[in-house]
Amino acid sequence: MMFNKIITLSLNPAADITCFVDEFGPGIEALVTSELYDAAGKAVDVSRVLQSYGIDNLAVIVAGEENSGRYFERLKNEHVSTRVIYTKGRIRENTSVVTPDRKVTRLVRQGPTLRHKDIEKLENALSQEVKPSTLVVVAGLMPEGVTSETLQELCLFIKEAGGIIAMDTRTATLEDIKVIKPWVVKPNYEELCTLVGKRLHSLQEIKEAAQQVAAVGATHVLASLGAEGMVYTNGTVTYKADVPELEEIKSTLGAGDAALAGFIIAHDYKYDLKKSLQLAAAFGTASCLVEGTNPPRRISVAMVNNQVNISEI
Repeated sequence: MMFNKIITLSLNPAADITCFVDEFGPGIEALVTSELYDAAGKAVDVSRVLQSYGIDNLAVIVAGEENSGRYFERLKNEHVSTRVIYTKGRIRENTSVVTPDRKVTRLVRQGPTLRHKDIEKLENALSQEVKPSTLVVVAGLMPEGVTSETLQELCLFIKEAGGIIAMDTRTATLEDIKVIKPWVVKPNYEELCTLVGKRLHSLQEIKEAAQQVAAVGATHVLASLGAEGMVYTNGTVTYKADVPELEEIKSTLGAGDAALAGFIIAHDYKYDLKKSLQLAAAFGTASCLVEGTNPPRRISVAMVNNQVNISEI
């Protein structure tokens, strides 16, 4: 299966703001010594990584109009192509406060509530953009106003136009996956536990949970496990990716998004399953070596990729 076009779909984008301070805590007036601003959100992060590796794509974004100027200026600077559906309200802003010992306090705001007419505008845009064999990456936390039924209807609308779904949202349930039947689902550990309705205490339990997700309709399941690497299954074969230990982690934000982008890039390169998992794990790990949600550097991906070990489990 080859993709003739790649779209990322963000219904709830986020501006990720990282503030570096000398000290932080109750009663302290913390002086911000430096600051990063990233136009982010899971789907947008995938677009940014793909673009940085020369993979053309279109970011379709439903965005609150009140504070959108800086957000889209940043994407323009990164040469990310966008199609925007504006709605009332503000793009949510997530602020991370980082101290010199790398302790992080994260403040997460809510985005706008989507209305029926916002969904109609989005479907109109998608009807013009989605063609047969178009990959649509549906990722990120769904906003208020988007129910499970709305998510299913939107994904089925995309599939009816010939689109292929890649999904990375903690909002999705096993029932959603059963209905949508995505090409790939990429949960992290917590999301995988939520999907199967229980805590997973061993690699065998993680393997079985991933296989359960594949059994209801996902062609590929890519479970990211942080420093423990990744588990992949298509229901027939299951692999574990072990990743190298990093001496210094600058940020784990966007690591899962980078991993999903790496899997898509591997597909574009026509890699087999083991090499695709290896590259996905390398992208996710290498992204921890840069601040904020910035795409991983090519040299870091190459170095990490050589140290990723793939085994069948």
